[in-house]
Amino acid sequence: MKKLFALPVIGMMLLSCNEQNHNHKHDKAEAAAVEKQHQETGPENLELNNGQKWKADSSTNQNVIFLLTVIDKFTAGTDKSLPAYGITAAELQGGLDKMISECRMKGPDHDALHKWLEPLMDAVATLKQSATESDASIQLKKIDTQVRRYAQYFE
Repeated sequence: MKKLFALPVIGMMLLSCNEQNHNHKHDKAEAAAVEKQHQETGPENLELNNGQKWKADSSTNQNVIFLLTVIDKFTAGTDKSLPAYGITAAELQGGLDKMISECRMKGPDHDALHKWLEPLMDAVATLKQSATESDASIQLKKIDTQVRRYAQYFE
């Protein structure tokens, strides 16, 4: 009798494991789709406003100058250690936080700013998580490219 009871329980456990594995695969597929969508709405979809640059507020422009200063200071320096990258990442994050808190933009200009800003925020977060100097260097180059892209799209 115990064997008859155990058989359905084991069967349910196997189904449950299979279902969890299926859900895990589904979650991975869903995460990949979200990442693909995020990439598609990234900087490559940032376009000029009918051939003109988007209007940014003065505090956003000043905060972008600060981000460039942080990058240029690190690039000009000689310390390229992982802790130095970490300090730079923290300074960049501070600049992004200030930019976000001071931003008063609205409408389509603000939406365009987000298309520029979101990939930058992701890159700074990745820089903070970098485990090697090589990875950090690659991320900082991406950040530099994205920050300098601002001047192409905003005034």
